[in-house]
Amino acid sequence: MKSHQLSIISRQLKRGLMRIRFLLLKTENRKPKTIIFLLLFLCSCGDEGLIDPYPEISLPKAPGKLYATDIPTDTGSAWTYVNVDTDQEFTRRVEGTRDVSGITHRQMTVSEISFVEDDQFNWLAVDHLVANAFYLRLDAEFVDVFPFPIFATYFSKTPQALVESAFDIFLPDPPDRITIEHYKHFPPRRLWDFPLEVGKKWVVFKKTAGIPVEVTRYVAEKDVEVTVPAGSYTTFVVHEEVVYADNPEPSSFLISPPAIYWVAPSIGIVQYRYSRYRATDALFSQTFALKSYHLPGPNTD
Repeated sequence: MKSHQLSIISRQLKRGLMRIRFLLLKTENRKPKTIIFLLLFLCSCGDEGLIDPYPEISLPKAPGKLYATDIPTDTGSAWTYVNVDTDQEFTRRVEGTRDVSGITHRQMTVSEISFVEDDQFNWLAVDHLVANAFYLRLDAEFVDVFPFPIFATYFSKTPQALVESAFDIFLPDPPDRITIEHYKHFPPRRLWDFPLEVGKKWVVFKKTAGIPVEVTRYVAEKDVEVTVPAGSYTTFVVHEEVVYADNPEPSSFLISPPAIYWVAPSIGIVQYRYSRYRATDALFSQTFALKSYHLPGPNTD
């Protein structure tokens, strides 16, 4: 380890010890349980005092399952996808961190689309829930007049789940400008529930106020071979389904066509397909395949 790295670590330890010493002086007359709690809390905090959602826990792995460490999320990781029908490309990239409600989250940006006409906006909705207007909300209701594209999402990952808590979205700024606004999810979205195994089902999010909406994912298959421009992979197949209504007191519910994700260990999503059925004039499907990827590794998250 280089000397400047040791110096940085030394300074961080000194700051941590000073905080512990200060709190112990304030709690010298308190019960031992209180002191233990404070020590555990400090150990769980990052350098900026934020709770660190990336504990260094190594869990034993069972065959036939996909674990949190099998989904790369290191800063600098990038995946480029191509629309198999239009040849348009875009890249998802993990870039830096941001505090969301006191928790350190990683930022996943979505790049502009390639091969767009000069007079068109270069960002498009390229995600199942974004494309069907299940992101932007006005008060309690999702705004379904247009699938406003996303610039970035913010997620945290533990051995149990990958949770998306916030997002940056492109919105019109009259008369002729575009702005990026930051919003939090209420409630946060549990995109992945680890470990993945065939038959597992979980709720991504559920909205009960106003018009009800519930999004679920379930693992349909494993060991499914799929070939994309980036190569051939053995994958888990995960379906995503939305059950929603068209008014606050529905007598019946609508069920979306399932979105499908092909997930390869150590790579992530190598292919996905979804239908447009809201905020659109016609029902149609889109498939995106992994063209290339960059994983700085080793994947330690």
